Amino acid sequence: MAEHEQPIIIKKVKKGGHGGHHGGAWKVAYADFVTAMMAFFLVMWILGLSPTQKNRIANFFKEPGVFDNETGKKLPTPLALSPGSKGNEGNGSGDVGMASSDQETEAKFNAAGAASMSDSAKKELQTEAKQDSVKLVEKVKQTAEKLREDVEKMKAEHPDMKNMLDNVSVTISDEGLRIELVEVRDNEFFEVGSSALKPTAVRILQALAKSLGSLQNRVVLEGHTDSKQYPGSRGGYSNWELSSDRANAARRVLETSGLYPNQIMNVVACADKNPYNKSNPFDPSNRRVSIVVPNVQSSTLLEQKIAEKSGTASGEEQHSSHQAITGSGH
Repeated sequence: MAEHEQPIIIKKVKKGGHGGHHGGAWKVAYADFVTAMMAFFLVMWILGLSPTQKNRIANFFKEPGVFDNETGKKLPTPLALSPGSKGNEGNGSGDVGMASSDQETEAKFNAAGAASMSDSAKKELQTEAKQDSVKLVEKVKQTAEKLREDVEKMKAEHPDMKNMLDNVSVTISDEGLRIELVEVRDNEFFEVGSSALKPTAVRILQALAKSLGSLQNRVVLEGHTDSKQYPGSRGGYSNWELSSDRANAARRVLETSGLYPNQIMNVVACADKNPYNKSNPFDPSNRRVSIVVPNVQSSTLLEQKIAEKSGTASGEEQHSSHQAITGSGH
């Protein structure tokens, strides 16, 4: 009997099997379907809008606004940049309809990191900057008058300097104050073919520096020559080098005689490219040194004020800005 007994077979059935492998696939398909339907209805909704509404929606996504990183709250945006603020037409990129000065002002705000400032704070800084700019322009005009008076006084006190002082021109223009030391005769201010200043020229520059140092404006020095070739220019030294060296010679005197540190912003070599006497490029009057005091633009003051408010200005920049605003001198 035992020889014919059948072996016991145990069969294990796995539950789930092939169907369990795809148990979540329908969820993905359903999510894709819902997303596609939402996109479809969104497109249909947009197609049903008027052209004006479409423009305003497009402009919103071009300039959505600014949000605080910590709180997530939307920060105030200037009205001129708000989407759709220009009637019902929208503002396009946000700068259509703005004056160029407004665009520059907004650029200053953004560059200085003042996006978080309220509109009222920005307007207040703009007003202050404009008022300070007007005050500084007026002070430059007063300084020009004082310089003219000083020149006349020096003529009376030093008759030996009269010829040279007659060649000192003080003018006011839209750019600011311009002082020209003009060589109407050969070698009034400098030695022949050299950047060495004559002693009388040094005294004149020293007198000018005392008045210029009371201004908060920066100073630009320009060196000019006539069109005669510099002797021995084949060696590489030309009117370019001569005009640069003469401007730098004047710079050294001014910086040690009354100008405050870093007041000189640029020293420019012009050679014979900007003649004083345009009808005669060889005229001696084309050889001159120009001291230019540009007016301080309100946009520059505004940038300084924003930097101070946002705490991004360096110590030197804040010091310069405070002097420009308060009118304190050196």
